[in-house]
Amino acid sequence: MSTPNPYQQPPYQHIPPQQPNPYAQPQPPYGPVQPPVPPVPPGAGGSGGRKPVPGWLWALGGVVVASAVWAGALFATGTLGGSEADFAGHRYPDDMCGSTALDAFGKRYALEKETDSDNGFASRQKGLDQSYCSHGLKDREADEDSLTSIYVSARAEWHKVTDPTGEFASLQLSHEDRSDKTYTYETEPVEGLGDEAYLVTEKRGPDKDGLGGMTLAVRDGWFTFEMRWSWFGGGPDDKATPPTEQEVRAMLEADTRATLDNLKG
Repeated sequence: MSTPNPYQQPPYQHIPPQQPNPYAQPQPPYGPVQPPVPPVPPGAGGSGGRKPVPGWLWALGGVVVASAVWAGALFATGTLGGSEADFAGHRYPDDMCGSTALDAFGKRYALEKETDSDNGFASRQKGLDQSYCSHGLKDREADEDSLTSIYVSARAEWHKVTDPTGEFASLQLSHEDRSDKTYTYETEPVEGLGDEAYLVTEKRGPDKDGLGGMTLAVRDGWFTFEMRWSWFGGGPDDKATPPTEQEVRAMLEADTRATLDNLKG
């Protein structure tokens, strides 16, 4: 019988398997987790196909296209929203002096003979057309040596981009804000001329009782017009006096109506 080796290890014993920990979290597999790959539309895959376009890029392209259409409409019509400028039949003249009627003023005044007493200008721009004329007048009731200066002017504007309706009344009423110690301005509406009209009366002097100017402004659609009469005394020794407010207003209204008819004719 052999003697047992005292240095020999005992044979391996059977170790029962460990029970799983019910509280342990499941562990991900080794390596980064890859998201699922969406299916490729027919015709988009393969080595020769293009990658699908993200949805946000389609949305951005739609915004660009919409902006281009909006800008094209703006440049084509000259207005926002496709609105077209309405000039109520008033046509642009090459010479405003030739279109200005002065029959009513001509009953009291004579046109100055000096050629430099008449001046005007015309301008045609992308957003606004303008035509202007000014006449120097001579008062038939004044003395020959009177140094009084009288002018009547006409200005017409064709607003091709911006509708002047919303600001026209405010522009006329703003004259009153220019009143000071020497000048005073009064604005009142006038019926029966265009879509709206206003009369602005200017008075001068310490007592603000001297008539110095009067303007009749008219808006008809996107067309605006004003005729102005101005009076400047020749000095303290000049006995010339201006007409009454009623007389000037009557002349302004008559010649304004006739001028507007000329611009439509």
